[in-house]
Amino acid sequence: MNNKVFIVAVADEVDIQGKILDIPVIFSGVGKINATIAATMAFNFGYKEIINIGSCGSLNHSVGDIIKIGQTFQDIDATPLDNYGSTPFEPNSKQIVLDIKSPTTCFTTDYFFDKSQLPKYSSYYIDMIKKCDVFDMECFALAKVCKRFNLKFSSYKWVSDDGSYDNWKENCKIGFEKIKQILKNIN
Repeated sequence: MNNKVFIVAVADEVDIQGKILDIPVIFSGVGKINATIAATMAFNFGYKEIINIGSCGSLNHSVGDIIKIGQTFQDIDATPLDNYGSTPFEPNSKQIVLDIKSPTTCFTTDYFFDKSQLPKYSSYYIDMIKKCDVFDMECFALAKVCKRFNLKFSSYKWVSDDGSYDNWKENCKIGFEKIKQILKNIN
């Protein structure tokens, strides 16, 4: 059995089934809960390494840029029990470092960021969208499961949008082709 597995949110992002570069793929579905289930399944199946690839949004990078995530932050608001981004009663829960060599940051949220609807978001949320290099809906959850079960984890994202989803599917095809070339050189 291969010790590595890719976790991808949806098949539309990669337009394949089964394997990428001869490594199995688990499609998690969108969001932190689905990502947690998929990572736990990977652990239960005996995988020792999870590689997350997929699309992300960014206000700080251009569409098509490939990003290796260095640290990920969560979108949780449990104020007044704890500061925004931290899980109450869980020390050091605001961020997870994936790769100390990579300075890029990912904000994992439960909301699709839509720049045409800015008033609906909290100021904390908007600050993180602006502060972090990219934003997605799965990375933090995957990283947390891997940390908990001592699995190796890495995440590579391609920027598919800036909060406007007009060309998302087309941008995913371009991003996936670019990321396959990078992954060939590191695996």
